[in-house]
Amino acid sequence: MLNTKINIVVIMKKVTVNYLALMIATAFVAGGCNGLKKMADNANLIQRSIEPNPLEMHAGKVPVSITVTFPAKYFDKNAYLICTPSLSSTTETKEVKLKSATLQGEKVKDNNTTISYKNGGSYTYKDTVDYVDAFKKSDLLLSFEATKDGESELVTAFKIGDGVIVTPLLVEEGLKVDNGTVGDNGAGRTIDAKVAKPTSSETTKDLTVFYPMQKSDMTSSEKKKNDVKSFVQAVTDVANDDKTELKSIQVASYASPDGPEDINSKLVDGRGKTSVNFVKDQLKKVQGTQADNFIQRQTTAAEDWDGFKKATEESELKDKALILRVLSMYSDPVVREREIKNISEAYTDLKGDILPKLRRSEIKAICQSAEKTEDEIAKLAKENPAELTQDEALYASTSKLADLDAKQNVLENYVSRFPEDWRGYNNLGNVYLKQNKLDKAEQNLNKANELNSNEAAVYNNLGVVALAKGDTEKAKEYFTKAKNIGGNEEAGYNLGVLNIKDGEYAQAVSNFGSTPSFNKSLAQLLNKSNKDANSTINSVDSEEAAVSYLKAVIAARDGKVDDVVSNLKDACKKDSYWKDYAKTDVEFLKFIENEAFKSVID
Repeated sequence: MLNTKINIVVIMKKVTVNYLALMIATAFVAGGCNGLKKMADNANLIQRSIEPNPLEMHAGKVPVSITVTFPAKYFDKNAYLICTPSLSSTTETKEVKLKSATLQGEKVKDNNTTISYKNGGSYTYKDTVDYVDAFKKSDLLLSFEATKDGESELVTAFKIGDGVIVTPLLVEEGLKVDNGTVGDNGAGRTIDAKVAKPTSSETTKDLTVFYPMQKSDMTSSEKKKNDVKSFVQAVTDVANDDKTELKSIQVASYASPDGPEDINSKLVDGRGKTSVNFVKDQLKKVQGTQADNFIQRQTTAAEDWDGFKKATEESELKDKALILRVLSMYSDPVVREREIKNISEAYTDLKGDILPKLRRSEIKAICQSAEKTEDEIAKLAKENPAELTQDEALYASTSKLADLDAKQNVLENYVSRFPEDWRGYNNLGNVYLKQNKLDKAEQNLNKANELNSNEAAVYNNLGVVALAKGDTEKAKEYFTKAKNIGGNEEAGYNLGVLNIKDGEYAQAVSNFGSTPSFNKSLAQLLNKSNKDANSTINSVDSEEAAVSYLKAVIAARDGKVDDVVSNLKDACKKDSYWKDYAKTDVEFLKFIENEAFKSVID
């Protein structure tokens, strides 16, 4: 009996042990499920914050920083929690999921951030998404999934943020306010080469007469040629015009560089005398032309080697290069003449084509006209730009009186008349730029740069072309070079615009300089200098609706509801576009329930 009792006790102990084990296992499984469910049910206890709040777009990117804080005794020691943020548009069916973050309980053997069961804990999550317009009005959501032993519990996504502030995009409106858009992309400020309005203009009426070889007297046919008649008529017209004054007549005489120098010197003197007498005789009926010293002889060299060189360069002579080499090698006129004559075939061509053109007198009537009015300059720019002097034509190209077609007309004429002046090509390039003819603009600006490679204006304008073509890096190079050369305001402004687009707001403020502009105010606002931004925008002389809108944004950041309402009302009155824009602008999020604010945008 004793043994029997002992066996029974042993059997009972085994049963008891097995029952307890079963109870413990069951409790563990139930605890696992209950732990996940508890985490899911109590997910609202998790504190969630974002920085900045609302989110902000900078340089086309939206950085997201989310901090989640777990209370004590929330996080199951053996569980994982997967946190997944997402940005979901409220105006379009567009959503983007950010990268997930995995957290773990303190008993999980893994490499994730551990959250204490007893004390709780926090985790800060960072990611960046590309901005698209659909996310201007959007919800930042955060979902959780708790897992443990192959089981999981999903938690409906919590909304933790409203929309994205996109105020840097106002830089494009700033371009319109500050300077008007250029090209398809809206590029920047251009620089015209400018002159002051001419107070009076000086022009010449020209006549060239030619002489036979080794002669000082003109032939009768030369005296009767049509050019002489045209010159006399032109001078007579000037003398009879109340708006012009015939100042003087200048005579310069020349001899070709063949033959002895002493004979050529006498020829120059004789041709000068006969030319003066000829002009006096032709203009004897023109009042004032017979006065002493009215017709003035100009001193010239005995032999016109400069004219010889220029005529040779412009000729089609077969041995042109050889002749020019002789001129560069020898300075002594006797040696030059001898060496050129040794090139027998070339000298024969010279005697027929070049030398006769050098035996001449150049007669110039110097005329001074009265100052033209703005209307007269504008009229000539449109109808007959060749009648404008060089300074008048350049002035017309930058005058507000001339539209783009008129400016193009006067500048195309200008570069044909003054092909060595970089200013004409620069200004013509700007006209083409504003007409969105980017290739023509670049071609003319490159020509300006060939003529003068150290002009800040040209580099700045090439930067605007590059920017309009979408080459931002090249534009930066040009703007920087322009600023370094001349320190000019326009290049700094253009760099400031690019700084805003790149999210470099402090640098933008510096580059904008001291002149108030919409975009300078915008840069100051984005750089957290609200007071400076407000001062700058109030100094901008513009009635554009965008100016009032930016004032409303500045007031919103300062929490000044009355200023928000009044400025926004003004912007919407000037342009209804801003009403719809404001409805989705997160800058005004904290005023959305304000009745005065709602009355403006509804």
